[in-house]
Amino acid sequence: MDKTSVKSSVELTHEFFDMWLKTYESTYGRLLEVPAVGPMRERSEKAMRSFSVSVNLYTAWLESLVNFQNVFIEAMRRTREKMVTEMEGEIKPEVYKDFYRVWIETYSETFKEFLKSGHFSSDMGTLTSYFVDFQKTNRDLLEENYLKPMSLPTRTEIDEINKEVYSLKKAVKELTSQVREISRE
Repeated sequence: MDKTSVKSSVELTHEFFDMWLKTYESTYGRLLEVPAVGPMRERSEKAMRSFSVSVNLYTAWLESLVNFQNVFIEAMRRTREKMVTEMEGEIKPEVYKDFYRVWIETYSETFKEFLKSGHFSSDMGTLTSYFVDFQKTNRDLLEENYLKPMSLPTRTEIDEINKEVYSLKKAVKELTSQVREISRE
């Protein structure tokens, strides 16, 4: 595979992603801007927000994949440059050993460079942030649409109960300490 075909496949991936994002923004993205009305307004707004959060996560994930694809292609290019002369002529087992050594070293170096870059940490930070938003939104929808209607405790209610139990244990411990003090006197 020559450099131009590799470059064009990366460009095609970027073009596809950009086209997908523009299509989303011009269709579903506009639906999210329409204000909800009526008795189901709040539930509808939460569902639309959930959809938007899901798309943000998916977009960040795709951007990460594209970045890793670029690093992979760069590693392949570097390996090919290092091995182009060694792979000419008669190929012996030692050449394959050298190829594997160069291949592993080149890929390791290329990915280390990428993983140490500010771009990678920023990319992972964005992806993680969108993932946390996605989890929170899904938890909220689960609580509202399934747990509350079935009279099951929600995470918030369980957290409140845990705080109350902690306070009660602390109070019992203090009272037990005071009772011991009084009984010694």
